[in-house]
Amino acid sequence: MDLLHKTVYGFATGVVADALAARDGRGPGQRHAAARPGRRTDAGPLPRGDSRGR
Repeated sequence: MDLLHKTVYGFATGVVADALAARDGRGPGQRHAAARPGRRTDAGPLPRGDSRGR
């Protein structure tokens, strides 16, 4: 019974997480990473106006 509960809980959590992640498209971190692929020391943070923060 415990294994069944954990399976259902894990599946439901995954569905909700996938739905939330796909809701708004790429987040600010993903947009920033796509702007300059690879590791670079000269890539600073996103400007405040480009991020959707609080």
